[in-house]
Amino acid sequence: MLKNLGLSACVLVLGSGLALAGSHEGQSGRSVATAPSSLATSSWLASDVYKAAIYDTAEKKIGDVNDLVIDNAGIVKSAVIGVGGFLGAGEKEVAVPFSDLKVASKDGKSWLVLDRTKQDLEKMPSYKGMKGKIRND
Repeated sequence: MLKNLGLSACVLVLGSGLALAGSHEGQSGRSVATAPSSLATSSWLASDVYKAAIYDTAEKKIGDVNDLVIDNAGIVKSAVIGVGGFLGAGEKEVAVPFSDLKVASKDGKSWLVLDRTKQDLEKMPSYKGMKGKIRND
């Protein structure tokens, strides 16, 4: 329950430090989001970020948001991105500054973009976070 409350609270601070991208014309010319979301607005829902796919600037999927790192002031500092592996096996988690995530939109659909390649993420050190440090009763 505390995790859900924390993720809900981060919605209030997601607007700070975020840059919203305009229209994104990828090489494929296709939309990659499958459902309407709040990503193209000035504030985001945690549910639109948590478990969201991350794409590079060429609209190739490079990973998924596995978690968010929120400091004790309630500011979202990092996104923990799972990269590599197959169906979760062998996946590596890396932390990137949350402000590095951008939004691309086209045809009323939005998705998260990171100006890095999958190979860039795979070369980063693994994130060894604080899982299990807070009670989730």
